[in-house]
Amino acid sequence: MMASHDSLVVLYGATAGASGAKLGSDERELILLVWQVVDLHNSKVGEVHKVLVKADSLELSEQCKEEIGVSPEDFDKAEPLDRVLEQFNQALSSELKSLGRSSYCLCTDGQLLVRQVLHPEASKKNLVLPDCFYSFYDLQKEFHKCCPDAASVKELSISSMAEHLALSTESTANESGVFEVTTMGAIILSLLSEPHNYEFKNFETVKYKFETGPW
Repeated sequence: MMASHDSLVVLYGATAGASGAKLGSDERELILLVWQVVDLHNSKVGEVHKVLVKADSLELSEQCKEEIGVSPEDFDKAEPLDRVLEQFNQALSSELKSLGRSSYCLCTDGQLLVRQVLHPEASKKNLVLPDCFYSFYDLQKEFHKCCPDAASVKELSISSMAEHLALSTESTANESGVFEVTTMGAIILSLLSEPHNYEFKNFETVKYKFETGPW
């Protein structure tokens, strides 16, 4: 679907289970949400927001503990998903208002976070996801449209996209979620600028409630 937006909201999430290409496949709950606003008109990025999500079950996989660096005790003051989504909406609305922006679309690294984590978990918990979670840009697909010679969509990763664009990630915070979101923001700014001058126009949609695939 085609649209014009003032901003993109880079979104990253992690569950208590598998990550990467297996994200959501084990139906584990979301425990981390990280986001950052990218102002498309001024080519600037906003503050990185990182929030832990209190899952119903705090049994963390070894992969999760190692990659995200969390333990069950870290979630003592965390809020459940419904409250985190409210906070996300409020913080996002406030930030966009301060920037003088009104329209935005989510941007994720691939399809899994939206289709295989957020929508299935919300349906299980009888939560109504905000409308913004029904449309998103898949950065891997957008990158491939802009740089088709880089690699196939399935072979792309945040690090490989940054490397293709000659973006240094050495000084980027190595904190889980923050690294991904910050690097994705830098990739988007690079695509927007010379020599690419790329436009984000055709976003993905989740057409039906509880849709999880295929795409």
